[in-house]
Amino acid sequence: MSDALLNINQMPDLETPYSKASLPNTTYSNAQLEYRTIGAIITEREQQLDATLHEISDLETVMDSIQNLRQQLIGKKENIIKSINLHKGFISALWRLPTEVLSQIFHHCLPEIQEFNRLNKPSVSEAPMLLTAVCRRWREVAVAMLSLWCRLAVSIDREGQWKRQIFCYQSWLKRSRGCPLSIELMSYNCAYDWTKILHFLHPHVNQIVSLCIHVPFEEDQAEYILNILSPTLQELTIFAMETTDIFVQSISRLSVLRSLHILGLSFNIELLSRFNSVWARLTNVTINTDESDTVLHLLRLAPNISSVHMIVFITDETMDLELFAHTTLQSLRITCETDYRSTRRLSKLFDALSFPSLRIFKVSGEPPWPHEKFKAFLTRSKCPLETLILGTDVKTTHEQRAEYVALIPSLEVFVLQREI
Repeated sequence: MSDALLNINQMPDLETPYSKASLPNTTYSNAQLEYRTIGAIITEREQQLDATLHEISDLETVMDSIQNLRQQLIGKKENIIKSINLHKGFISALWRLPTEVLSQIFHHCLPEIQEFNRLNKPSVSEAPMLLTAVCRRWREVAVAMLSLWCRLAVSIDREGQWKRQIFCYQSWLKRSRGCPLSIELMSYNCAYDWTKILHFLHPHVNQIVSLCIHVPFEEDQAEYILNILSPTLQELTIFAMETTDIFVQSISRLSVLRSLHILGLSFNIELLSRFNSVWARLTNVTINTDESDTVLHLLRLAPNISSVHMIVFITDETMDLELFAHTTLQSLRITCETDYRSTRRLSKLFDALSFPSLRIFKVSGEPPWPHEKFKAFLTRSKCPLETLILGTDVKTTHEQRAEYVALIPSLEVFVLQREI
């Protein structure tokens, strides 16, 4: 490499008697040009060019070698840093955390349960599966934690994949080893043979305490799907477009059921009456309704209820409702559908209801807000309301919200912002 650099510094003398001559040149006649001399100069320059090109090639070879050497040194540096970090990790407090502390951290890594008990499908990029891939100790701790494997969303995305997916689900459920389970069944494809797919769940039926059924109900498969409802079931979320006798009977025989969320059906008093044996033992309910008196009738049938979510699109012209006080209700959520008559209908509900134990109230949708009626409702209820959550489209002013706080000084009011 030093010879190449030395040759670079040894620049040849390229000056000749002809260097400063211009072309065409009138000073030298053709007769005076020394052709042989110029030819010799050209030959010498071509030799010098060849030598220079060879030097450039040699230098490029040297530069490539230097670049390769640099890359090797960079790789060596990175390996040294990895080794340092690895050995630092062995003395890090993170790796010396007691199993009990690590278990608590793992619990906080679990995905949140979504509205209506919707669960995330198993994924290698999320806990708990992600935790098993970090290191051997984390895998041992994660696999030994029964509670990490107690939530499972069963979804068959493609009919041809069900064997592989069910093998994954079976392995997951084996790790729960008797722990109470929360299960969601999800699919929008009616073509699947659910009798075959759900067969693997039957050994675990008595573990299931929370179940969300979000699958299409075909007449010939509904009975089999509902048969996985176990006597131990405490919470049921079900998406249904119609009710059959077996549907009602299957739910009615769940003696320890405490939470029932039926979505897709619009309840009226007649439909409520079909579930008469259920409402009295429930503490948490979600229903759709389009009749004002259905709301009051539900509250009368469910004296022990503490939480209600009503999805309302009230289209009836019910006369003024009789005042009704429910003493155990602590959490009320109303999701309103847009309608120009919503103000009058919400006003009727507020006029008819009194909840002396209410602590949380959330309203969403886009109802014109009956401010004065709501104030009267709060005054009449004399409730220890702690949290008022107003949806993005619920139109209230700062002054109106201040009036609610003036009525209940401990009240916190939250206005949800629209997501962008």
